[in-house]
Amino acid sequence: MADSELSRKEKYRQETKADRRTRFKERRRLKAESKLVGFRQSTHYIDSELTCDSIYYVDPQSPKLRKVHPYFFTWITHAKERWYNRTIADVFQYEFRRSILKQNFEDIIRNGLVRINGQCVDKDYIIQNGDKLEHYTHRHEVPVINQKINILINNDDYLVIDKPCSIPVHPCGKYRFNTVLAILHYEYQLSNLRTVHRLDRMTSGILIMAKSAAKARAIDFNADRTSANGVDKLYLCRVRGEFPYANQIVRVDQPIETFSFQLGLTRIGGNKQCQTLFRRVTVEELQQQKEQHGKYIFNLNSDNSEAIIDDSLHKYADQDSTRTSLVLCRPLSGRMHQIRVHLQYLGFPIVNDPLYNAPHIWGSSNGQYAQYEHSNDYVVETFIKLHSCEYWLLNDVENEDEAMNSNGKRAIEEVQEQNTDDTKRVKTEECTATAAAAAVTTIDVNDDSAVKNYIKEHCFECLNRFREPTADQLVMFLHALQYRISDDVTFTSSLPDWVEI
Repeated sequence: MADSELSRKEKYRQETKADRRTRFKERRRLKAESKLVGFRQSTHYIDSELTCDSIYYVDPQSPKLRKVHPYFFTWITHAKERWYNRTIADVFQYEFRRSILKQNFEDIIRNGLVRINGQCVDKDYIIQNGDKLEHYTHRHEVPVINQKINILINNDDYLVIDKPCSIPVHPCGKYRFNTVLAILHYEYQLSNLRTVHRLDRMTSGILIMAKSAAKARAIDFNADRTSANGVDKLYLCRVRGEFPYANQIVRVDQPIETFSFQLGLTRIGGNKQCQTLFRRVTVEELQQQKEQHGKYIFNLNSDNSEAIIDDSLHKYADQDSTRTSLVLCRPLSGRMHQIRVHLQYLGFPIVNDPLYNAPHIWGSSNGQYAQYEHSNDYVVETFIKLHSCEYWLLNDVENEDEAMNSNGKRAIEEVQEQNTDDTKRVKTEECTATAAAAAVTTIDVNDDSAVKNYIKEHCFECLNRFREPTADQLVMFLHALQYRISDDVTFTSSLPDWVEI
């Protein structure tokens, strides 16, 4: 044994620093290759394992929507530094107010629905470094469009699909099973996929997933497009108004900053530079390119001059809102919502963009040329109101359109009437009234059946009716049309249906 240890030590001494670095990198590479990634069935459900038959369904009343049966789920997170030395009641009240919607937190914690390190605690527990928070819930997912995922390429190296609108790539927020990775796992038996890049939930088109860590590293979506492993990207969109720069290329190089991570809202500002090129196209031109070249070409020849943007022309408010234009987009960088924000900057936002074509929220100019008429707080709070559960409530309202209009009007009026501090807090009066009205109940926290029954009895979404989104509300006219990985590798999707509108 001693001889063996001496030989290992001697071998280590003889190695150079470069040799050791190479050996450590190889060890990490092998570990990464063997690690399971992508969607995996969680072990943290209160109920039994779910199968495809018990997850997805299509309601005959709304056949264009893919729905998920409500299920029990345990949210698990580790304490963040900003939570240290705060009570668990304080953290849930200000950080997770949606997760305890219309419920009394004292009842929730007394009945063991919120636990620390697997143990029941009281509401005055002080969160410490290393604590693991668990919250048992009854989860209702948001419907997505019921459209088949079209597989473009499926070989030993890559899986390339044509992603439908409204379906997020990864589990997030109100989505877990209604995600690309979960649908591929349950309905196509495709797992252990490494996402090379992501598309916005409302963006359709090409999504590339690698089947090994090495192949995933071979494509760098953040690299400069001229580098060896960079990607040349083309997107197609339909914008509001008649795009005026005919036979010209428009370059927007405005920086973009995120001002709400909760909603993923961005605007012009900050110091993160990014560039996007735009060019107006026609359906006939795109079809001709595909027939002649087998792919789409952004810059056909050197005659395409670069337009100079004049912010005194082409005002958003002056456009004919009934006209639309097809625009080909070539992002030269990869910031979140880059294409959508740069089109908003030009004054020609995507027709049905729910975030950046909303003059009732951004102001009459809709943020054109970075002229924002309302504060960030106002924009964030108004969007939160419009996307809250209450906005979709149908209780005591027979007409769904009337419910939507009245809820939307009320949401904006509430933001205008409330100050910022009030909108960032849960209304303590509502919590107090709920607590007084509710009978004090205590269940056996070790009885899974009792816990599940209590969760369902107090589930806000089970106790109310909600308006469903229409199929049109789940489509945005932005499509990832083509990704060129190298001179020999180009992934191209078919044109979306809305190009003919």
